[in-house]
Amino acid sequence: MIVTRFLLLSALFTPQLVFANSAFNMREGVTDISENVYQLHMTIFLICCGIALVVFGIMFWSIFHHRQSKGVQPAHFHESTKIELLWTAIPVLILIAMAIPATKTLIAMEDSSKADITIKITGSQWKWHYEYLTYNKEPVGVDFYSVISTPQAQIDNQAQKQATYLLEVDHPLVVPINKKVRFVLTSDDVIHSWWVPDFAVKKDAVPGFINEAWTRVNNAGIYRGQCAELCGKSHGFMPIVVNAMAVDDFDNWLAEAKIAQQNKAQEALASQSVTLTEDELMSLGEQVYIGSCSVCHQPSGTGLPGVFPALKGSPIATGDVNAHIDIVLNGKAGSAMQAFAKQLSLKEVAAIVTYERNAWGNDTGDLVQPIHISNFINAQSSNEISEVKTVTPVAVAEQVTAEGGSSEEVITEQAGIETNTAEAISAQQITALETLSREQLMSLGEQDYLIYCAACHQATGLGIPGAFPGLKDSPLVKGNVAEHLNIVLNGKPGTAMLPFAAQLTAKQLAAIVTYERNAWGNDTGDIIQPSDIEQAMQGEQ
Repeated sequence: MIVTRFLLLSALFTPQLVFANSAFNMREGVTDISENVYQLHMTIFLICCGIALVVFGIMFWSIFHHRQSKGVQPAHFHESTKIELLWTAIPVLILIAMAIPATKTLIAMEDSSKADITIKITGSQWKWHYEYLTYNKEPVGVDFYSVISTPQAQIDNQAQKQATYLLEVDHPLVVPINKKVRFVLTSDDVIHSWWVPDFAVKKDAVPGFINEAWTRVNNAGIYRGQCAELCGKSHGFMPIVVNAMAVDDFDNWLAEAKIAQQNKAQEALASQSVTLTEDELMSLGEQVYIGSCSVCHQPSGTGLPGVFPALKGSPIATGDVNAHIDIVLNGKAGSAMQAFAKQLSLKEVAAIVTYERNAWGNDTGDLVQPIHISNFINAQSSNEISEVKTVTPVAVAEQVTAEGGSSEEVITEQAGIETNTAEAISAQQITALETLSREQLMSLGEQDYLIYCAACHQATGLGIPGAFPGLKDSPLVKGNVAEHLNIVLNGKPGTAMLPFAAQLTAKQLAAIVTYERNAWGNDTGDIIQPSDIEQAMQGEQ
């Protein structure tokens, strides 16, 4: 009996032997924080087991030794101050013993200061966007999307599932080991949650807000996770893969990634002068469609009735080309149709639109080239799509074919028409713009600031130290108005500051600049009108 009791107690108080390799227990992970979380979990588990052993031991012993068959008479008493103090003091002491290590671990988990690298993670249905902001206090400027790469045949049960089924991506997040990696998380649409169990990191990505987390990976390897917040139909198809590598290997990867991103930008520019054949467009279009669109619209183009619209015979895919390009580039507000302008290259967008307009019996005959997508984006940024007759891709293609000329000649002629139209429209807009009161500008400015700016600079204007600069008492915001307008309109190369000239109206831009120059105690007294924005934009041209 003594030996049995000893073995039971040994098993109870040596959880590393019992649970370390169990699939049912929390994993220890590969970071100091994950190890602390695991040890905290096991410590509290042992305390709970000890309490259960004592309480149930006394209870069952009392039941057995005071059973009626032994003729035991129950005692009659009402209260005992000593016992009441005892059973109050003991739980308090136990809670304190549990709270001390728990508090230390929680404080460590939230301390993202002094990071070596900062990565912005943006969730969207249903993929992750990774943007490397700073590394060793230097701006990086590398970003990419990470999308599930599990073959569709496995998802459709037409092929054997691999061990990493639904846990594979095309582009994993890459981090260096033994470096403090800081994550800033937000979302483009609904709430997501970035969860990697081996790092003990699980943080919500909320639209309009920035959350922070951090990790320091001790061992090189591939680590997998998933979105842990129900985010829509394809929530289960939003995996996370992190490749942790040695610092030298990471430095090499980062250098190659920068070169690849530069090459991609150059290829996008060069693609505007390339005319692809129908076979090339259809082949690439099918490939991109399967990877980016088929989850919702289905490989057959029939969609999911009541959930996702069909493209086969669709008015969008067989109607106006501009409307088709617009919805692919910019998405559709209030629906699951997301914008692909930042996710796909000009060549890929042209191919996917061509494929959708000619697959599944649609057969419109339209061939959309990369230059057509570029023209559309440029025309859209000038708010002149409805005014420019020659922007229609099919019309351009027909003109090139009919006249036997080169695409460059047509593009040059079209650019001249667009420039003249833009100048005429801008001149009319400046004279027609209304003058707003300070209250109107501040109200609209606050509203648009919270939508477009607060995710980085925060609602308080304090920014996120080391990642996004504060606007409260900022020399930029309290200094020269022209410099402030310039950075809002054109962004800042090499940083996360994007140009808003093509995204917002003159009224919205004026309101945001006015708000930033007078909120949070800045109080410059400067009032910016929409006409000032238009004049600034005209001056740049």
